[in-house]
Amino acid sequence: MSTFNLLTKDDAKAAAMANCEITITTPQEANTKSSLIVVSNRLPFVLKRDTKTGVLSRHASAGGLVTAVAPVVIKGKGLWVGWSGITLEETDKIPESDPEDCTPTAGLLSEQVVSVNVEPNLFDSYYNGCCNETFWPLFHSMPGRAKFCANNWQSYYEVNKEFAARTIQALERCLEKNTNPGVPIIWIHDYHLMLAANWIREEADEKNLPCLMSFFLHIPFPPWDIFRLLPWSDEILQGMLACDMIGFHIRDYCLNFVDCCQRNLGCRVDRKNLLVEHCGRSVRVRPLPIGIPFDRFVELAKKAKKLIKTNQKIILGVDRLDYTKGLVNRLKAFEVLLEKHPEHRENATLLQISVPSRTDVKEYQELKEEMDQLVGRINGRFTTANWSPIRYIYGCIGQEELAGFYRDSSVCLVTPLRDGMNLVAKEFVACQINEPPGVLIVSPFAGAGETMHEALLCNPYEIESAAEVIHRALTMPEDERSLRMGRMRRREKQQDVNSWMRQFLKAMDSLEEDEIGTTTMQPVTVDDFDYLLNYIGYNHKLALLLDYDGTLAPIAPHPDLATLPPETKNVLQRLSNHSDVYIAVISGRNVENVKKMVGIEGITYAGNHGLEILHPDGSKFIHPMPMEYEDKVTTLLKALQEEVCHDGAWVENKGALLTFHYRETPLELRAGLVEKARQLIIDNGFRAAEAHCAVEAKPPVQWNKGRASIYILRTAFGVDWSERIKIIYAGDDATDEDAMMVRVLGRDS
Repeated sequence: MSTFNLLTKDDAKAAAMANCEITITTPQEANTKSSLIVVSNRLPFVLKRDTKTGVLSRHASAGGLVTAVAPVVIKGKGLWVGWSGITLEETDKIPESDPEDCTPTAGLLSEQVVSVNVEPNLFDSYYNGCCNETFWPLFHSMPGRAKFCANNWQSYYEVNKEFAARTIQALERCLEKNTNPGVPIIWIHDYHLMLAANWIREEADEKNLPCLMSFFLHIPFPPWDIFRLLPWSDEILQGMLACDMIGFHIRDYCLNFVDCCQRNLGCRVDRKNLLVEHCGRSVRVRPLPIGIPFDRFVELAKKAKKLIKTNQKIILGVDRLDYTKGLVNRLKAFEVLLEKHPEHRENATLLQISVPSRTDVKEYQELKEEMDQLVGRINGRFTTANWSPIRYIYGCIGQEELAGFYRDSSVCLVTPLRDGMNLVAKEFVACQINEPPGVLIVSPFAGAGETMHEALLCNPYEIESAAEVIHRALTMPEDERSLRMGRMRRREKQQDVNSWMRQFLKAMDSLEEDEIGTTTMQPVTVDDFDYLLNYIGYNHKLALLLDYDGTLAPIAPHPDLATLPPETKNVLQRLSNHSDVYIAVISGRNVENVKKMVGIEGITYAGNHGLEILHPDGSKFIHPMPMEYEDKVTTLLKALQEEVCHDGAWVENKGALLTFHYRETPLELRAGLVEKARQLIIDNGFRAAEAHCAVEAKPPVQWNKGRASIYILRTAFGVDWSERIKIIYAGDDATDEDAMMVRVLGRDS
């Protein structure tokens, strides 16, 4: 019989604390010339309040992220922003670490900690609601389990905004101290904080606070056909793209993200060099596979007591009890193994350690019940007087005990249905210090499956095939096991968590080419438009019909800030000088304003979606309006100003049109204001049309950018214009589709 050491939850926490006597120093310590501000959902330690005295105490947290990042923050006198785990009062102060604490966070002073305080109900909606019920299943490619709740999204929005505000305070503190010569680096972690960078960048730009920002996602990033199911997918992409660099575990996740940026936002991308152009910046996307504190696990494996006292081969599984881990499939595969290969009965035991997770959630309770029943059925079917096929531990295991299990197991199963990386695979490899070593089995749907090529691959969805892979692992010759494990151990030792940290800092500090490739998008050249030559030909005139906001100029918080980039203006100017090129800018702005913003003579301008057209010769077309239209505009303007122009909302008077803007309105107030504005517009006899964070009040006339385009082309080239010219129309929103859907343009635009 085997002897197993099962710890209670409290024992496990104590055991994790007891591991502090192991101190690891690395010869290639990660370093940076810049102050590092780490932003994560949780602080790198746990705060507890004494129920009697109310005094706060600080306790270490385990984890590779803390092990690698904390020393850099400490040495560089950086800061760590995060939630403390409890509700803090205004008078509470973060305590210093215990003098006997020798964990990686021991040297992190309280002045280097910026705590984010979130009201408990809001945090529950943000964390358990949006993060765990929406992002977790969706990003793990299980959209059927995802729940889309507007209230939870609102909580996520608010908490991210609070994190951003606290990060700006941290940045200001770093710049005031000026302890490092480099620009401060803000490093945001994981799916809990995918919006925060947007507000950080806006505030930093407004206050002229220099910084570099990076984001690292610790879970998978899904392909576009799954990601687009998220109602707020655009906002998530824009939030992440506010950073200068975005890191994922493997290249596949990088390519998924780049694809989503192109297909959702229309960004110009470079798949070869993993670059995304956004708001005039080149955002680097990099695969940065995380490692583990390899040497620390080696030391743990050397110190651990022998807990498995048997000659049976142990097949080990260590997982959080979660539907993404493929635990049910794993048990079924083991059952098939015993059915098809009876020689393993009484010679192999599956030791499954399942760490409790979200025990108050019905879905997880049902998973535990299914696991319990399945373990009971398999054991009831195959157990003998001297052997039970499955030993199931539902609880927490201390790191030293876990290292002992890793060391003494013959096979380790890492077979999730989907996982970002899965560090269990790397921990098992680090602890394989005995000869002959064990065999690692990994799922191709875990990040580890992409990087640990010597492991046996096992598709958890194919139960019978998975059973055969386990059989192969149990019967693998010793020399093959040694060869496979030796290669993995050398690579994982070299690519440990400190190496991961160094690679990140190298990528952030370098503005030149890195090992992936160039770090800036290549400029647009004539060669990029070669595909248009066959369409345009050499014997036709070319008409360029162009939208302004979002096409020629980036979208801005206020219309006056949406200026035409100098490079774009230069190109337009040069094109306007060609006798075979005709240019018209067709905008929702009034015609005088769009002409002022572009500032090029000799081209056509159309304003208010074509209601006003200004020709190159100075002549002007104004679409006829219904009787008393001006009075109606005045009445509507007054009504909008009195009833909905508050909390950052305002009305733009463009003469023939009115536009209600709500970009600066808090998210929680938008829906009510927009609905009221739409109703006022309709009640006053206008058509309400959606725009970028705006609602336009359009007159009740059958005129739009499509009809205006035809009028412009007929005026310039005659009624047979479609036979004399080629047309390119460029726009970015629904109003531009009016032009693109005009039948005579549809085939050529």
